Amino acid sequence: MMPQARPILARIFMFAMGRRFRSLSSGIVMAMCAGLLFPAIIGGVVLTSLRQELMSKEVSANIDDKMTLLTKSLVDPVWNFDKEMLRTISDATLIDPQVVRIAILDQDQTSLLGIERPERRIGMSRVARSELVRGGVLLGFVELEMDDGLRRRELEQDHRAYVQVLLGQFVLALVLLLIAIRLRVLNPLTRLTAFSDQIANGNLEQSINWTQPDEIGQLARQLDQMRGNLLASFSEQQAILNNIRVGVLFVRERRILVANRHAELIFGYSTGEMQGLPISVLFFADANYVEVSRLGDEAITTGVAWFEKELQMKRQDGSTFSALLHASSLDRTSPQAGNIWVIDDITERKQAEEKINHLAFFDQLTGLPNRVLLQDRLKQAMASSQRSGSYGALLLIDLDYFKTLNDTLGHDKGDLLLIQVALRLTQCVRKEDTVARLGGDEFVVVLASLSESQSEAASRIELVCEKIIAALNTPYDLKETSYSITSSIGASLFLGQQTEIDTLLKQADLAMYKAKDVGRNSLLFFDPDMAREVLKRVSLQNELREAVQKQQFVLHYQVQLAGSQMTGVEVLLRWQHPERGLVSPGEFIPVMEETGLIFSVGQWVLKTACQQLAEWARQPDMSHFTVAVNISAHQLNHENFVDQVLKALELSGAPPQRLKLELTESSLVNNVEDTIGKMTALKAKGVGFLLDDFGTGYSSLSYLKRLPLDQLKIDQSFIRDILIDPNDAAIAKMIVILAESLGLGVIAEGVETEAQRNYLTQLGCHAYQGYLFSRPLPLHEFETFVKQVSASIGTEPGRG
Repeated sequence: MMPQARPILARIFMFAMGRRFRSLSSGIVMAMCAGLLFPAIIGGVVLTSLRQELMSKEVSANIDDKMTLLTKSLVDPVWNFDKEMLRTISDATLIDPQVVRIAILDQDQTSLLGIERPERRIGMSRVARSELVRGGVLLGFVELEMDDGLRRRELEQDHRAYVQVLLGQFVLALVLLLIAIRLRVLNPLTRLTAFSDQIANGNLEQSINWTQPDEIGQLARQLDQMRGNLLASFSEQQAILNNIRVGVLFVRERRILVANRHAELIFGYSTGEMQGLPISVLFFADANYVEVSRLGDEAITTGVAWFEKELQMKRQDGSTFSALLHASSLDRTSPQAGNIWVIDDITERKQAEEKINHLAFFDQLTGLPNRVLLQDRLKQAMASSQRSGSYGALLLIDLDYFKTLNDTLGHDKGDLLLIQVALRLTQCVRKEDTVARLGGDEFVVVLASLSESQSEAASRIELVCEKIIAALNTPYDLKETSYSITSSIGASLFLGQQTEIDTLLKQADLAMYKAKDVGRNSLLFFDPDMAREVLKRVSLQNELREAVQKQQFVLHYQVQLAGSQMTGVEVLLRWQHPERGLVSPGEFIPVMEETGLIFSVGQWVLKTACQQLAEWARQPDMSHFTVAVNISAHQLNHENFVDQVLKALELSGAPPQRLKLELTESSLVNNVEDTIGKMTALKAKGVGFLLDDFGTGYSSLSYLKRLPLDQLKIDQSFIRDILIDPNDAAIAKMIVILAESLGLGVIAEGVETEAQRNYLTQLGCHAYQGYLFSRPLPLHEFETFVKQVSASIGTEPGRG
């Protein structure tokens, strides 16, 4: 490249670069220079080589032509030794400025003529030699030296002109390209760079107005679209950040740089007031601040880059709240990048957890530990007993006739009493003892570390129970109502962890129910005999299930009379045990009610009785008989009881007017309204009702007069000593008078002597049932009995 071109290129480069160095501009200039120069240089080199080769050929051809001409021209002058002619020809040849020397020699190599122009040697000289021959005779030689210097000068001038033209074209093309690139590329890129800097600095509000319809314009529009998307995304994130129900803080170097609105609300600050605050002001205690700082440093050190902790934090007014802090590093490789703190006010959640925990472990009504917490306390007491070798005890306390309180005064009064019972029990024991409520009216007391002596431990239990019984016997103030109630207590001793918790509860439960059986308002300790009774009861339950499957139950019938006339029968269930024979109903009926077997067996009794009633209705001497069927409380309380009775009547075809259902007082006191509804529905179909065992249970005239009864039955417990016990006689008389006043019939059961019958007749009772007339008999024997005695005592249609 020529030296004068360098300042021009420098100016072009400075024009392209502007005042500041730009790597993209320099790269473009260098690429364009290379792209323009390299082809020109390569073309120049190739063209020069070709011209030099052409020049060499031209010089060679010129010297050959001159030698040919000289050879022809010099033969005659050499033959004739005409030196004038030789010189003339030689001078003519030297007219060509490229000819440097010409020499003419004879055959002996002797010079005939030699002319030389040494100043013409400015390039590369070439020498040609040719023989002079005439007629086959060698006359001499001619030598010609030519120089290509002039041709080389012409070539150099052409090359210089080529370079100048090429340089001009290069400069013009480069200038035009740079102007186009600057206008169409660099200036738009500079504008795009400024726009990207604006976006990078967080200024997303200002858009770029770009109309250039090319690739850079498309890039600008895409960049502006990206700005719009970022602005929308940032706005959404900002809206989310300000509306999420947790506090978010951006912390750097232990100071708050950014806080969302909820964080300000949590800590009680105004908008923007938290910015710049040290994080230490958020902590209630220095220990919490130190702990959080330590956790943050450990997280960064270990590379976890986050941690979570529950702690107490402080509001601006100094009040505290429970918080869950989740801190994470923006860049785990650079702690200086800062942290994000997410803070959730979990005060309500902690309160809810405490409430749930209380609900899970404490009774809602009394506040005492419930069954779950009781088991844990009992485990602790047993473990303590194991370590110390001291006896402990489990007391199960049940209130006597608590159900009566609920039924008469209402459940709200019952709840008030239970609350007071809980308080009194707590006052009767030590702080280390546990008082719990199992449910209903059952309470448990766990006495720990009583004594290493079993007898002394039992004595202490008796003292505690005497205190409990006395406390619970004191009348209760139930809001304008004073009420007294007693309690029954079952106690089970334990030493160590040898006995399972459930077993202890069962033992205390057995002892408690035994206390009720022996008179209530007392304490009984568990003993193995109670367990044997339980095993006996379980065995009986299994045998009863087998009896139902194998149909071991039979019906016996006991005649009922009005005056001296047979009016009907009572159907009595009997269990024909394969080994024990007939089993007393008093032994198995309660167990059947506990196990639920009474439903299927009771339905079978009702169905069979209706079938027998239908059969007797077709026999003239028994068609007037009524059939009384005992109904348990469980059957009566069944939701489908009415349908079951009507279905049994329908399937058998028995007359409903001849069917009597015997109910006990205990079956009536539960859900009186439901019972009255069921009785009324059956009464409308003609079914009669008899109140069995009247006077032995809870008798309330308020509901008795509302029941659609037909007859009252005097229990045999009043008949047995009616002649010698004035109380039994007075009760029987009262029942007769009550039945008469209510318009009901009355029948006495358990009549065994004529004297009893006569006395009952004097009281106004004229319907009887008992051994005086007949024992309960199987069906075949009963029908035979009826046939045998009907002739002697007669029968009379009608109802008793």
